[in-house]
Amino acid sequence: MIRSVRFSLTLLHLGILALILCVFSSLLYSTVQSALFRSIDLLLATQADGIEGSIYSFWKAESQNPSHTTRVLHRFQDEAAAGHFPQLILRWAKETDELDTQHPVRVLSREGTALAFAPIFKRWAIPVNREDLQKSTRPKKIYDTYMLPDHKRVRVLTYPVIQKGHILYFVQAAILLHQADMSAERLRDWLLVFIPTTLILTSLIGWFLASLILKPIDKMTRQAHALSESRLHERLDVPTTGDELTRLAVTFNEMLDRFERGFKRLRQFSAAASHELRTPLTVIKGEMELALLKPRSEDEYRRVLQSQVNVVNDMVHVVEQLLAVAHAEDGELAVNWETLNLCDLVRGVTQSYTKWADEKAIILALHTEQSVFIKGEKSLLERLIANLLENALRHTPQHGRVALEVTLWEAQARLMVTDTGKGISDEEMPKIFQKFFDRKKTPGNTVSTGIGLGLCRWIAELHKGVIEASHAPAGGARFMVTFPVLLAAGITGAGPRGHPYR
Repeated sequence: MIRSVRFSLTLLHLGILALILCVFSSLLYSTVQSALFRSIDLLLATQADGIEGSIYSFWKAESQNPSHTTRVLHRFQDEAAAGHFPQLILRWAKETDELDTQHPVRVLSREGTALAFAPIFKRWAIPVNREDLQKSTRPKKIYDTYMLPDHKRVRVLTYPVIQKGHILYFVQAAILLHQADMSAERLRDWLLVFIPTTLILTSLIGWFLASLILKPIDKMTRQAHALSESRLHERLDVPTTGDELTRLAVTFNEMLDRFERGFKRLRQFSAAASHELRTPLTVIKGEMELALLKPRSEDEYRRVLQSQVNVVNDMVHVVEQLLAVAHAEDGELAVNWETLNLCDLVRGVTQSYTKWADEKAIILALHTEQSVFIKGEKSLLERLIANLLENALRHTPQHGRVALEVTLWEAQARLMVTDTGKGISDEEMPKIFQKFFDRKKTPGNTVSTGIGLGLCRWIAELHKGVIEASHAPAGGARFMVTFPVLLAAGITGAGPRGHPYR
């Protein structure tokens, strides 16, 4: 399970989500904490501004009261310069209730001496950081955080009051950070619970989704594992989702189609080769054993060797046909297209078979146009013509007749080969052009497979042609091949139809 895609996907999803949640939680925690501190600092600044405003208002009220017994100067900074500012703060603290509130506030002199403070500030015993006071040369708020004896944190703002570049006094405002710390801790605790819970739930959901997504793949894996050489006709179920899984199943099925065709060709090739070569090998073995039974004359040995040469030639022909079909199926034949005169090709091939026709006393008749030009490959077309003619001569008994005709027919070049043999049965007619088709053995039929006819069909289709088989009017079989014609000129013949080719 650890090496499964389902586990890997779930683990990868979980790792990415954990990283995202940790980064998000850290940002959220720091953002909330910063927001809390900004709110606290703003509250402290508001309190400090309030104290400054209260002191200034108190001085203003005293300066406008002529009955006040205290000597009042005309300028606020002059009060501090004359050394009367501590008395002003003391009067402000005594005559106002600003320091009687729950807000921790303290007023310091320029030297850092506490002039006035709220009672709670005294209980906290917050020290005065004189280094910070000495660094205050401009109106900059200074924030510090202190730890109280009871382990509570307090935030202190030191605010210098400056006029015309001179520090008059310092206002300090403080606030406990207990509530802010409690809020941050609750958020942290909530995140510590939320992240593992989310990861657990997400891992379960991720595992379920991964299982759901990989379910078609598991099914295809089981189906593919069950395939064997005897079950290559079976195919994988194609999902209807139209996504990558559908394309995977379709591609795999197409690969199975190619495998099935390849295995089928291999079995047919092996069966045809063993079937066709068994008889000539048996003949060679029998004749050699018979020749070795007793001493024979030189003429008899020569006759045996000549007979074996003939059988070997037949075997070579069968092997060439098998290899040609195999190469044609694999698309390995290189086609050299050129303009050819079909009539000349037929005449040339027919000429080479006259001796065989004479040996069987078969009338070989030929009727052609003068010129019928087609586009094709010479060696392939000669093989097609030779296979049809050889098939007709092999299945025609002695004193029979084989006729070849090349004509123009509906703007197409038509080649017809007709024989007077036993013909083709209606049962075999639809299968005659199938490669490695087994024909029934008959006394006059020594070739049982349709290797040559299957190759003829492939050659015809390669040349955009059509080949058909039918019953001849006078008995026997008729094969007709039509090709797209390029050019035709004149009509000539070797005599009337049926005139022997001599």
